[in-house]
Amino acid sequence: MIAHTLGGNYRLGSVRPSSRAAYTNTAPNGAFRAWNGVYNTFALGRHTDEICQAIGMDPLEFRRNNVIGATGQVFEGNVLGPMLDRMKQLKQTSPEKHSLAGNRLYGRATTVGTWFIFVGPSAATVNLKTDGSAKLVTSGVEIGSGTMMQSLPQIAASSLGIDPSDVIVKAADTDASGFDLGVGGRTTVSIGAASMAACKEVREKILTVASEMLQTKAERLARADGRVEIIGVPGSGTTISAVAEGAQELFGAVAGSGAFTKPGVPAMAGCAMGHFIDAIDIPVFAVHECQVAVDSNTGHVEILDYRVVQDVGRALNPRAIRGQIQGGVVQGLGYALHEEMLLDDVGRIRQSGFETYRLPLAQDVVPVQIDLYEGGPSSAR
Repeated sequence: MIAHTLGGNYRLGSVRPSSRAAYTNTAPNGAFRAWNGVYNTFALGRHTDEICQAIGMDPLEFRRNNVIGATGQVFEGNVLGPMLDRMKQLKQTSPEKHSLAGNRLYGRATTVGTWFIFVGPSAATVNLKTDGSAKLVTSGVEIGSGTMMQSLPQIAASSLGIDPSDVIVKAADTDASGFDLGVGGRTTVSIGAASMAACKEVREKILTVASEMLQTKAERLARADGRVEIIGVPGSGTTISAVAEGAQELFGAVAGSGAFTKPGVPAMAGCAMGHFIDAIDIPVFAVHECQVAVDSNTGHVEILDYRVVQDVGRALNPRAIRGQIQGGVVQGLGYALHEEMLLDDVGRIRQSGFETYRLPLAQDVVPVQIDLYEGGPSSAR
């Protein structure tokens, strides 16, 4: 992770990150959303700002000229450049908030970040019921992103021609369903593709039966709004539930299974060596900008303005994505301004509960201006 996040944003020439592990007797800990990424991006962004100040160059323009990236991997297209242009446009349409700082110290910064998606294998099974609803069985896990409850029903419903509310996602372990590599920013991509493959098998069964029922060729049929219709002849078809009932008599249970995986992107000559992955399957980028006012007497920080340009691939559910970005920003503010874990002289953690471990609360949430960038490539080459 250190090699990826320290060398993932800027064109730096030859880079050799080095680190040292230190044994401690403090409390055990684990990964917490993009481990190492936050600290490394902060250090890299701060160092970049100091470079810009020393040479008298606009920080946004410096970043525009020097992305991406030090690992040596070549990506399809230029993603960060257009995203920085988007941020520049947002800045021009929104006034600077310097005047709101009053007598307090004022600061404004723009930074870029990157993370990765590793694809890996996933599997899914779709069962179509005689009432026209469908059950999607997968060993994926919902961790709060909404993939299992929002994106996967949308994908399956679009493939089958039914409403997303008629798709029930049933999570199961890998003993009861197909293997899944696990969460990590990959669920919509991998399980979504596996679900589409499963729906294709179900769809073929539906069209076979519907073509007999409607006395026309399968290629002349379209599925939408819970019905199968003859293309160009509205009202000529029948409901998917009726077709499912007929298909069940012909095939038995109307079900389909699908799987998906994608071989990892091979490392190219000059890529980072010694990384735990050879190369990045799907790179993801973000541009954040924040304006703050700081009371020099108390140290209190007020967020005056916050905006994000986020690389999202294809936005299946823009509202859900915006919610995720808003939540990520608030989580980041907790990192920076609220949360702290201290040890006393004998190694005990002083913060014993949420009364003393200060998480962001509702009144700490700030409005975030969000721009979803859908112009990025789906993978690296």
